[in-house]
Amino acid sequence: MKKSISLVLISCFLVSICCFPVSATEDYILAPNDVLEVKIVDKSKFDTKQTIAPDGKINLPLIGRTKAEGYSIDEFTEILSKKFSKFLNKPHVIVHLTPRPTYIILHDLNKNTWDVKEAKSIAQARAYAGKDYKGKIKHGDVIAVNVSKEPDWWSSNWYKVVTATAVIAGVYTTLKWIA
Repeated sequence: MKKSISLVLISCFLVSICCFPVSATEDYILAPNDVLEVKIVDKSKFDTKQTIAPDGKINLPLIGRTKAEGYSIDEFTEILSKKFSKFLNKPHVIVHLTPRPTYIILHDLNKNTWDVKEAKSIAQARAYAGKDYKGKIKHGDVIAVNVSKEPDWWSSNWYKVVTATAVIAGVYTTLKWIA
């Protein structure tokens, strides 16, 4: 019985880490393209899912256009509680966040190819960027990373040198044999 309870607790912990990559302790600041799910406990008719518009606002039932950009999740929840309290008695507001994806552009210098990866968390973005990337990564960033070293001249052109040498040797031998 104790094993099954501990397995359930560990599973819940792992699911919460995977499904909710932004914890309340992070200094996540809301910005355009974040997706917010606003719920009021026991008032499901006011539940909504909104993407923060380029002007930094979302449109909510009862209170209309509300600025979301620039606030932490806790600050925004508190602001919504105050605004909804004008219309509802002691509203319990819950805000769920789906953060902006971070894009990592991987440039392979050897093949001169580009690959774009969408990271859903900062940890995943760090993994895509590689251990050599030392910069700071935030949600919504677009980061370009070189994934290989630029090839040296010899590795790119050795076959041209060998071919040219063979052609010159063949021409020289032919001319010497004719003369």
